[in-house]
Amino acid sequence: MNSQADNSKRFFIKTLGCKVNQYESQAMREILLRAGFKECLARDIADIYILNTCTVTNRADKESRYWLGFFHKANPKAKIVVTGCYVERDSNDISFLPGIAHIIKNDEKNRIAEILTNTNPVAQYPMPTAQGPYNPLTITDFKNHTKAFVKIQDGCENCCSYCKVPLVRGPLRSRPVTDILKEVKILVEKGFKEIVLTGVCLGAWGKDPYTKAILDSWPGGKGLGLVDVLKAMVKIPGDFRMRLSSIEPRYVTEDLIDFISKNRRICRHLHIPFQSGDDEILKKMDRPYTAEGYRAIVDKARSRIEDVAITTDILIGFPGESDKNFKNTMDFIREILPARTHIFTFSQREGTKAHGMEGLINKAILKKRYYELEVAALSSSYIYRKRFMDKKLDILVETKRDRLTGLLTGYSDNYIKVLFDGPDSLMKEIVPVTIEDMTLSYTLGRYEPV
Repeated sequence: MNSQADNSKRFFIKTLGCKVNQYESQAMREILLRAGFKECLARDIADIYILNTCTVTNRADKESRYWLGFFHKANPKAKIVVTGCYVERDSNDISFLPGIAHIIKNDEKNRIAEILTNTNPVAQYPMPTAQGPYNPLTITDFKNHTKAFVKIQDGCENCCSYCKVPLVRGPLRSRPVTDILKEVKILVEKGFKEIVLTGVCLGAWGKDPYTKAILDSWPGGKGLGLVDVLKAMVKIPGDFRMRLSSIEPRYVTEDLIDFISKNRRICRHLHIPFQSGDDEILKKMDRPYTAEGYRAIVDKARSRIEDVAITTDILIGFPGESDKNFKNTMDFIREILPARTHIFTFSQREGTKAHGMEGLINKAILKKRYYELEVAALSSSYIYRKRFMDKKLDILVETKRDRLTGLLTGYSDNYIKVLFDGPDSLMKEIVPVTIEDMTLSYTLGRYEPV
C-alpha cells in the first residue's frame, strides 16, 4: 500500500451514540488531519468512510449496519473503517460486509492514521486495565459544535443487569487533572463558552486503582474525586461555563451539590438517570438505590442549588415489568417532575445478566406505555419551564437556527432550550433572553441587549 497516496485520501466521519463517542470522533479527525488526510463534507465523494458505532441497544446495532450499507452504496470503491463500541464484541457480525477495510477497537482509535497508511499494521495495543497510566485521546477543537465536550475518564464500575457498556468499555481509567486543564484552556482560547465534562462513568473519576494510588500519595490527596476536577477548572481564566454530563445517583454527593450551589460557573443542571420508579424493577436492574433514595438526592439538590434542572433517563419494558411496576414509575415522574426525560425501551444485550430473562413485554403494551410516559415527561418539563415565564435567562446560542421556525436557538445553564429572534452575530455567544411564551414542546423568548 502506498502511504503517500493514502495521505491524500478524503475521509468522512459518522458518529453514533453518546458524548464520549463524539469526543473520540473529534480526536480521530485531528489525528487524520495532522497525518495529511483531508476531510470531505459530502458523503458521496469520500474515499474513506469512518463509522464510530454505538451498541447500547439493538436499535443502535441496526443503525450501524444501515450506515455501513449506505456508505458502500454511496461509493463502492471506498474503504470503510468501523470503530466504536459495536465492534468490541460483535465484529464478526460486520467483518464480511462489502467495503469493510478495517475494524478498529476503542483502544486503538489513536492508531487510526498509522492503520490507514499501513505504517505499523501489526502493532497491537494491550486491552486497557485499571493498573497502569491512562493514555487518552486528546482534542484541540470541536468541529460543528457550540459546546465542547471533554472526556475525563473511561470504563464503568457499575454492573446494571441490562447494560452492555461495561463489557465494551473496560475497567475504570481516569485522566490526569493536568491533561484535563490543558485541554480545557485550549478550547476556551478557541472561543468555546461551555465545556461539558463527560465520561463513560463520569462520577467515578479518580476511583480506578492506579489514579487512586497516585492521589492518595499526595498531601491532602486522599479521597479526591470529581469535585476536585471542578475546583481546578473554575480557576481557569476566561468567559465560559461548565456542565456535567450524565452522572449516576451514587456520585451525586454532598460535596458535589454544595460546590455547584456556590459556583455559578457550573451549570445548574444534573442529569441523574433513575431508570425506574419501582423498587422491584430497580432491584432486578441491579441499580444500587431505591426510589426513596433517588428522591432524597433530588430533594437535597433542589434545596441547595437554586432553580436546578434535574433531567433523567427512564428504561421501560424491563422483563417482568407489570402494570403496577409501570404505574409506580409514572407516579414517580409526576412527583419528581424532571425538566427533561429521555425514554428508552428495554433491549436484550448478549452478555448481560438480563439477556434471556423471561417476561418480555408485548410490543403493543410497550408502545402504549412509551406514549403515556412521553406525555407525562412533556407535562413535567412544561411545569418546570413555566416558573421562568417573564424571567431572564442567559442563553448560549447555537450555530444553527431552528429548522422549522428559522429562529435562533440555544440553552440556558439550567438546560432550557429557548427559541428567539436575533442576528447571526449572536451565535456562540451567551446572551440574555426573557421568556415570553411556551408550549409543551417549545420555549420562546425575547433577546434583550445589555
